[in-house]
Amino acid sequence: GHMLKLKGTLMLASPEDIAVIQDMRLRSSEKSKMTRDHNGFRKLIIVITKAGKVFALHSGDGRVVWSLLLPSLRKTEACQHPSGFKIYNWQTPHHHAMDTNPSILVVGSCRPDASSLSFVDSYTGKEIKSLNLPYSILQVVPLSLTDSTEQRLHLLIDTNKQAHLFPRSTDSLSKLEGERQNIYLYSVDTEKQIIMGHTLGGNCISDAADEYCFDTRHLWSVIFPSETEVIAKIATRMPNE
Repeated sequence: GHMLKLKGTLMLASPEDIAVIQDMRLRSSEKSKMTRDHNGFRKLIIVITKAGKVFALHSGDGRVVWSLLLPSLRKTEACQHPSGFKIYNWQTPHHHAMDTNPSILVVGSCRPDASSLSFVDSYTGKEIKSLNLPYSILQVVPLSLTDSTEQRLHLLIDTNKQAHLFPRSTDSLSKLEGERQNIYLYSVDTEKQIIMGHTLGGNCISDAADEYCFDTRHLWSVIFPSETEVIAKIATRMPNE
């Protein structure tokens, strides 16, 4: 195969060699088609850089399908220090696949006491909408629940250990209430070497009532001796396992 390609490059290939080379290219192109096989492979691979630029890579040949420097998290006078970028699966339509594209959630921050959410179309790379939140997000917890439009429910944990439900809709709230007693959270303090477990409590106590905000209740703690052990990395199971 390599010798034939070399002969083709040097224009030394015979008509028979050219026919074989063309057949090889056709068979190779099938591997690069971005189609979903029965194992779910050859999908887009979506990644984000520290600068807040999102790339969609073709899983067949690795080329860049689209890229986006998020407008809501771009370095400007209003957003001096964009940081903390994380990417999550927001919507994977199955029943609405013909009229709705999949989308991702990008979480970032412009300052220590605020956060930003960006929702991006996975197929086109266009930002659908963005939200600015008046609190800093420490942790994002994707739940195994989805609403009627197949948007995945997420709990955003702020610095006060309060959990904010997204999407903010009565449908999402109803789904959460049905499984609330089975939802458990964790947090990690790498400075004190502690892993803690939590569950959802009642609604947040604040001046402005917010039915989508919940206090968290401490359940358990595991303390690692800092003299001998260090929490270097945390990995969790998929939420639907």
